[in-house]
Parts: sequence; structure tokens; C-alpha cells
Amino acid sequence: MTSSSPILHAARAMLVALLCLLWTVSVSASEVQVKWVPDGDTIHLQDGNRVRLLGIDAPEMGRDGGPDQYYARESRDYLRRLIDGRSVRLETDGQEPDRYGRLLAYVFLPDGRMANEVLVEEGLAFFYPHSHQDREFQRRMLEAQKRAIMARKGFWPRILSLPQPPTGWMGNRRSKRFHHPESHYAARISPKNRVALFSLEQAFLEGYAPARTSSPWPDAD
Repeated sequence: MTSSSPILHAARAMLVALLCLLWTVSVSASEVQVKWVPDGDTIHLQDGNRVRLLGIDAPEMGRDGGPDQYYARESRDYLRRLIDGRSVRLETDGQEPDRYGRLLAYVFLPDGRMANEVLVEEGLAFFYPHSHQDREFQRRMLEAQKRAIMARKGFWPRILSLPQPPTGWMGNRRSKRFHHPESHYAARISPKNRVALFSLEQAFLEGYAPARTSSPWPDAD
């Protein structure tokens, strides 16, 4: 037992070093120049790349003549004031670009704040969790969202007062998405992963995000 202790300590040290190396490899950072901000969770860079802010979802600007979603312009304009034409730092976690070819990144402002978190804290975007996200990042984003909800910032007063199904929403504990209870996607949630969410406020406070097919988001007035 005593003779194997140095070997055990050496093995643990090697494991810690390996984990640190893997983190360094998986997270990369770069300084970039912002060219244009088309919406509240996307930026275009001077080098031609497009970036999607990780872990958030902002109201959508109208496409092909369709209407903007509620608070889409406010979200976009706020992000423009934060970073339009400025240098920002991107950090990526090794994910592939999304289906639109956008890089997925954490965007850090010149003052060190994370734009992803700022938008959520101001009620201009909501936390959009994924299982691969860093746990500390998820904690920070959910806390920022809770502060925005409790202070009724940004879009939250109207969103939380929207009509909802009489039985509430159906959450999926595994995916952290909530669905309309009559959606066929809700019916496919396994019993062990079903969570009854009696209000939108409960859903968002507990870190659930609306499924694309069941989003309650209204159009802009």
C-alpha cells in the first residue's frame, strides 16, 4: 500500500495535466473585428465569418417579408450598441459550425464582460441550454436569466403574461425543452423525462427553453 502511493500520486498528477491539456485544446480564443450585427444573437466579422452566440436565443428578425418577433429589434439594437464596429474576443469550445455555417462562440466585450450573458441579464435573449455546455457557464446563464425575470427586464413582462395551455407546458428533463402539451413531440417524451411546468415563468426559471415547434413567442406589434 505504501509503496504504491507514489505511483498513485503520479497517476493522479498525469490525469490532472491531461484534463488541463484537453481544456486548452477544446477552448480557443481569438481577437476579431465586428462588421455588422443582423440580429440579437448573430454577428458578422470583417474577415467574412459569421458568429452565433453560444447558449442564448434572441427573438428573430422577420425573413422573406415575414414579421419580426416581439423584441427582436430591441435585442439587435442593443447588441449593436455593445459591439458594432469594435474588436471583441471569441472563445469557442470545439463545436462544428451550425447548419447556417456560423461559428459558435462566447463573445467577450473589451471590458471583459460576456455579451451572451449581458443579453440574458438585460432581458434581450433567453438561456438556451445544451448538454455539452460547461456547467459553470450554464449556472451563470441561468442566474442571469433569473435576475432578469425577477426584475421584469426587457421582454419578460409581456412574455410571462402570455396566454398558455390550461394544463401548462410539458418539459423534457433530458433536453431541457418545453412543449405545448398537445404537441406530438410532447407525447413522445418518455415518462421518466416528463416534467409538468405550470407557467412560463416556472419553465424559464428552471432553465427550460421553448422547443422550436412549440414556441409561444408573439410577433412584434
